[in-house]
Amino acid sequence: MTAPLSTSHARPKIGLVTCVFLTAAITIGNGIYTSLGLQLLTISHAFTILALWGIGGLCALCGALSYAELASRLPHSGGEYYYLSKIYHPALGTMAGVITLFAGFVAPISLACMAFGQYLHSCFPSCSSLLASIALITLVTIAHLFNLSFSAFFQDLITGFKFLLIALFLYLGFRYASLSPHILLPTTSTWHELFQPSSGVALLFCFYAYSGWNSITYIADDVAASQRTIGWSLVIGTLVVTLTYLLLNIVFLLAAPLEELRGVIDVATVASTHLVGTTGGKMMALLIAGGLVAGVSGMTWIGPRMTQVMGQNLPALFWLSRTSSNNIPWRATLLQYGLVIIVLLTSSFKMLLVATQIPVLVCSLLGVLGIIVLRQRSKREKGSAPAHLQTQSQLTGQTPFLPLFPCPWYPLPPLLFAAISLAALLYTIISDFQESLWGIFLIVLGLALHPVFKTKFRK
Repeated sequence: MTAPLSTSHARPKIGLVTCVFLTAAITIGNGIYTSLGLQLLTISHAFTILALWGIGGLCALCGALSYAELASRLPHSGGEYYYLSKIYHPALGTMAGVITLFAGFVAPISLACMAFGQYLHSCFPSCSSLLASIALITLVTIAHLFNLSFSAFFQDLITGFKFLLIALFLYLGFRYASLSPHILLPTTSTWHELFQPSSGVALLFCFYAYSGWNSITYIADDVAASQRTIGWSLVIGTLVVTLTYLLLNIVFLLAAPLEELRGVIDVATVASTHLVGTTGGKMMALLIAGGLVAGVSGMTWIGPRMTQVMGQNLPALFWLSRTSSNNIPWRATLLQYGLVIIVLLTSSFKMLLVATQIPVLVCSLLGVLGIIVLRQRSKREKGSAPAHLQTQSQLTGQTPFLPLFPCPWYPLPPLLFAAISLAALLYTIISDFQESLWGIFLIVLGLALHPVFKTKFRK
């Protein structure tokens, strides 16, 4: 295998706080601000909504616990591209890399930039939403072309600002919400509704909102003490996101009647208007726009690291592995920037965005199940180890193949994640078959490109 991203001993590393901030910044995007109104088209009770967001958080936490062990066993950058290549076959790694580049970064960045432009335009009608979108991705890309320390500082700063705004909104919500909290309590009908097919529809929106919980694995080589730090950042970041989502949904549900939220895309504006008047709607639009900057920044920072690792291992993409004197993958960064600009100018990302659920879920599912494969492989290696090593392990009570961050309650987290993900995949294919075909096409395309790229892996 080729060497990690840098051989310099003086290379700067990021710590736990930045990793947690980065995970939260990427995960908390426009999904939380747009999903509730669509969920209420098929859901009638507030408790059911909160329960579904809790289930989504539980699924994300199971994935985070599984990836924590995966990251400790395979401590290198690349995310699913690296994991699937090492666990299963290089062809699956290439597939994951192609899917991650387009479905995991380019499409979400484009959507977030366009949403930023639209929210800014709603506050300042004279401002072009397209120009605002292009300006955002341009400025953020430039900010991440300096060095790792500046990227970490920039990300911490805007993420901290984002959470201050969220905290302000939560304060206003719990202080001025007019509806009684009793609407959040369960009843007999809510438990019945929770197990209806309609809840499966609403749960898909939760999955979209929670996507990004695994983002820090793409820059493992840039993390200090990565075998433990990544695991803790995945778990802590996912818990922070889950708590934030539950609190925001409580405020939304208590601020405005369900009838006014049902079918509305911008539920946060409706809620804030009820809390602090018409002016609050514009304030909320600015809050969302400011919050989207942190997500765009995080994805702009992380995405090129995965592409850089592909360039290190794929001869056809070797040019993407080149870095600046500050160890910034500037070619991969500019490639991602160019793709985002093309999508913004053509608005062709809509179909891709709908179709990304299937390939992204498939990659995450294979990654989570990878810890089961690795544990079984470790058992076989332990059984074939020399007799004196097996005897020493029995005397000391130590397992030489135990990772630094073992998955708690194994195998429950990966199995629970697999069950929920498979159900979501099945439902998506049944309910949106035409869009699903595009997702399946992206999977096939990734597999077909493997022999073209001629993968070479580290030994």
